[in-house]
Amino acid sequence: MGLIILFAFLNKQPVISEENKNTLNLNEQIMVLSKPIDIQQDQANVIESDSNTAKKIDNIVQQNKQIIDRINTLNIELEELEQVNATAVMKVKDHSKIAYLTFDDGPSDNTIKILDFLKLNNIKATFFVLGIPSRIDVYKRIVDEGHTLALHSNTHEYSDIYKDPQSFLDDIIALKDFIKKTIGYDAEILRFPGGSNNTISHKYGGALIMQDIIKTVNDAGYTYFDWNVDSMDASKNIQDKNIIVDAVIKQSSVLDQAVILMHDSQCKTTTVDALPEVVIGLKNLGFKFDKLTLDTPVVQFSSIK
Repeated sequence: MGLIILFAFLNKQPVISEENKNTLNLNEQIMVLSKPIDIQQDQANVIESDSNTAKKIDNIVQQNKQIIDRINTLNIELEELEQVNATAVMKVKDHSKIAYLTFDDGPSDNTIKILDFLKLNNIKATFFVLGIPSRIDVYKRIVDEGHTLALHSNTHEYSDIYKDPQSFLDDIIALKDFIKKTIGYDAEILRFPGGSNNTISHKYGGALIMQDIIKTVNDAGYTYFDWNVDSMDASKNIQDKNIIVDAVIKQSSVLDQAVILMHDSQCKTTTVDALPEVVIGLKNLGFKFDKLTLDTPVVQFSSIK
């Protein structure tokens, strides 16, 4: 009997109460929770990694800001450079060499030939015309093709137009009215026969006649042009073509603005012949071509205030 009790005691399993179970679970939990140090270390690593990333982002943002600032600076410099270039281009344009081909004493058959040549070469010119009723079609063509139709004299009779200022003004008004009535064009520019410094007028109106006429013309609102290049085609009835070419090129070579005197009356055939070589020579000197307008800087021998 005693042996049986001893065996039973030795083989008895320990009995764990609910309270002890709870205690064990708590201890196990404590063992599990004993690892927060490792977790915090991992979190620290993550935070450190996040901090490095933030720094990198900040660096990138700063670099981008610097790039944007540099781009803005370059854009400003580019705008300034473009303004400088625009100014330089304007200055070059302002200093372009311009040749103004001008023809006195037409219209005639030679005027038509000159117009044909100018049209073919896309050149504009200025025609100081006389009052010739039979040539209304030529007046119209001059205007229609974009040239300047200007006033020279209705009659070109020196003895009549230069005897006194009013006679000259009456002659110009008659021509202006004739052109206005026939083709509807209002001519505002004129050239005195012989130029503003001619002396032949002294024979008819005295030594001071041109001064008085110029003042009268200015007061009436007209603008007059003389010339600074003489083609010499009026030095004789029919001038040698080569003399015309040489005269124009040599005189123009020292100018930036060349107002060239030529004539297109019926006898001036060699002026027509010389024109192609004149144009080539002027182009070789760097000239471009234009017509006279009220905006063109005036070339005048005399100026009376």
